[in-house]
Amino acid sequence: MNRVGNILALIVLLGILPASRALALGSPEDQGEDIFTLGEVVVSAPMRGIEAAETVHEITAEQLKKTNVRTLDEALALISDVNIRVGGEGVPRVDIRGFRTRHVLLLVDGIPMNSTFDQQFDPSIIPVQNIAKIKVTAGASSVLYGQGGLGGVINIITKKGKKELSGMIGYEGGDGTPYLAKATLSGGKGKFDFFLSGTAYDRDAFPVAKPFTSSIEEKSGYRSNSDSTKNNLYLNLGFAPNEDLYVALTANYVQGGYGKPASAINNKFDPYAPPARFGRVDDYTGYTIQLAADYMLNKDFNIRSMLFYNRMDQDNNQYDNEEYNSFDDIFVPNSYKLRNTGITRGVSIQPKYDMGKYGTITLGASGEWDTWKDSGLVKPGGDGGAQGGHGIGGGSPPYYLYPVSDHYDLYICSTAIEYEVALTKKLGFAAGYAHHWQFRDERNLEDFSVSVSLYYDLSTETRLKAAFQRNIRFPSLSQLYLRDTNNPNLKTERVYHYQLGAEQKLPWKSLFKINGFYSDAHNFIALNQNVNPAKNVNYDLYRFYGFETSLETSALRRLQLKLSYTYNQTEDKSGVGRDQI
Repeated sequence: MNRVGNILALIVLLGILPASRALALGSPEDQGEDIFTLGEVVVSAPMRGIEAAETVHEITAEQLKKTNVRTLDEALALISDVNIRVGGEGVPRVDIRGFRTRHVLLLVDGIPMNSTFDQQFDPSIIPVQNIAKIKVTAGASSVLYGQGGLGGVINIITKKGKKELSGMIGYEGGDGTPYLAKATLSGGKGKFDFFLSGTAYDRDAFPVAKPFTSSIEEKSGYRSNSDSTKNNLYLNLGFAPNEDLYVALTANYVQGGYGKPASAINNKFDPYAPPARFGRVDDYTGYTIQLAADYMLNKDFNIRSMLFYNRMDQDNNQYDNEEYNSFDDIFVPNSYKLRNTGITRGVSIQPKYDMGKYGTITLGASGEWDTWKDSGLVKPGGDGGAQGGHGIGGGSPPYYLYPVSDHYDLYICSTAIEYEVALTKKLGFAAGYAHHWQFRDERNLEDFSVSVSLYYDLSTETRLKAAFQRNIRFPSLSQLYLRDTNNPNLKTERVYHYQLGAEQKLPWKSLFKINGFYSDAHNFIALNQNVNPAKNVNYDLYRFYGFETSLETSALRRLQLKLSYTYNQTEDKSGVGRDQI
């Protein structure tokens, strides 16, 4: 509670110090916050450029306000071809077109937020009041995003301050003794601007659905070990010394902890049933710092650059029993007490030249250094869970806790070029190429990405579009080194995306969209459960195909309706005995 109080006190204090007229009640959108455009990796005008031929969903700050969502996972649930699920870790996971969270690239102001270790991310720790715009690209995307986004890219652009001083304070409460307190403050004067926000969230437990018959694991109608705390503080400072240069410093701090609800099925007398796992993340602390700049050499040529540091430290504990207090039972294996640290440092530069009727060319170069460290105590037979296993052997009791420590590093570099042009008033074309390298101690990998897209406007109401991309993803640190599932000889994953779509404007401010997709993923990394212990291996071919369609209307001034349907089929074509996934 001390950290929660400090965050809220800071926001409230900053809001009270100015004159009373400065603290205008209402949401930041009401005050007209500007968008922090330095956080957008790829910028195309609406219905133009490379994004015009891709499947891109956009959610604005105004829409976030109207739907009353609180965190990124709730916002992404508004998109039909994005699936939000909560797995055994008690953390929301994001799937796009059948691809898992580790295949979805999450960028916040251009900074990759995927875990250094397993490339997953927790969208629930990102509050929406910092967000000016969410852009979700499903399937084929720009090569300027880099490697990793086989399923798609979530590009979050945050807010920056405007000249007038404004702010908001809000509070929510509900079942399970949760509360959410939030506040923002923004402003600017002369060459400077700032945007500051903070949130504090706490929940003791979430209620079990009424039809569910409570078991001994679910007491008093609430999910056991489902408590959660999330605190967030965000700051954006901007400086424009002249009309040609804009420099910004952004910083984000997140702190919290949560329980991992155990399986509600816990049959200790069934020798074939997997044992229930009792895990907790009692504390996690992370922070991100970014320095970005945009320099206009002239009206046609600008250069963007960015330097960032992203770190997350967290506990990762697995206990022996449902009391979460027994590490010293020498007759029970499969437990551990770990402290994990993931660090990502990076630098990028993106020159862009507008050649008028001859199109626009954008170059990109980036470098990234990833580090994973953990230390703690592990019992024999403990697999370390999803973040930091050790596999130090099984055997028979007594099971004692042994000290362990791991440290892994890898480096990723990318270069890219992308060209887009309006061939005619109705026809647009874009193409890109990128080359990627992964460097690590025992082996180096190298591969490339290619994208081509095309759109054609049959009329002012009808657009046809097509896109192709060959994209890649290097194996993650967990897939390479997490004992006992590790495999340092894993190959690079490759995907070939094929997309066709159409958009039709209808009367009464209505819009109909349909997109078909077909994706072949080669060298797909997954666990081979037919060996003991299970190992990460490359499967020859996974196939993803389907279509998504939507009909939306704003015929009434205060009412917006959207009907959408997505069909997705995923198959394993790697061999006999493996088919639908």
